[in-house]
Amino acid sequence: MQDFTPEMYTYLLDELLRLEIPLFPVQKWIDQQPMTGILLRHDVDRRPNNALEIAQIENSRGVASTYYFRITKNSFDQKIIAKIHELGHEIGYHYEDLSLANGDIQKARNLFDQHLSMFRRFVPVSTVAMHGRPLSKYDNRALWNTVTLPEFYLRGEAFLSINYDDTYYFTDTGRSWHPHAANLRDAVKSKMEVPEIHTTEELVGFIQEHPQAKYALVTHPERWNNPGVQWIQSLVLDSVANRIKGVIKIFRA
Repeated sequence: MQDFTPEMYTYLLDELLRLEIPLFPVQKWIDQQPMTGILLRHDVDRRPNNALEIAQIENSRGVASTYYFRITKNSFDQKIIAKIHELGHEIGYHYEDLSLANGDIQKARNLFDQHLSMFRRFVPVSTVAMHGRPLSKYDNRALWNTVTLPEFYLRGEAFLSINYDDTYYFTDTGRSWHPHAANLRDAVKSKMEVPEIHTTEELVGFIQEHPQAKYALVTHPERWNNPGVQWIQSLVLDSVANRIKGVIKIFRA
């Protein structure tokens, strides 16, 4: 089975359900602080139609997760966002306002407020997650050094409001489930060492061996395409991006 396709995501989801592992969206995870289970999060950087397809697969199996959308035209599609919300999923803002403001905290705060309001005109938003913006020198999480979540009636930030110490954090950043040079900011502080896992089948195998552990699974739906032109385009773009980000990581070290 080809990796990073809707079919492979369906296989992953079905295996998690077969193992009877509890699955949580971000807000529910923050509220309940489960001792075991899997947090499901999707960062929609672009190709929102891919996110809708993943959301429909989850909905067909009674699963709810969280989808974070950027404010950019390649991500912010009101009809798709509303539809995903109607399917029972949480919607959040994938913010990058400090980068957009070139490090100006006050401008970033105003942009964040403005952009969050754009979402809340048609869907509820209680959590947010920073967008790594790898080409920017600014870490968007630095916004919270001077402002607070309650100021915006928010209950959580996916990186900062969760204790990941005892949680395996897996992200498909770089088209692999293993942290490497292409992952500049999509990481958390955890005492759990992520094993050498690259493919989704390897990820499933690891979870099968450790079903009682805690996991955070983070996908970027743009990467999950049906076999064909878009899948090949995504593969090529990921390969190029990985090399660029590897160079950036060296210079920032």
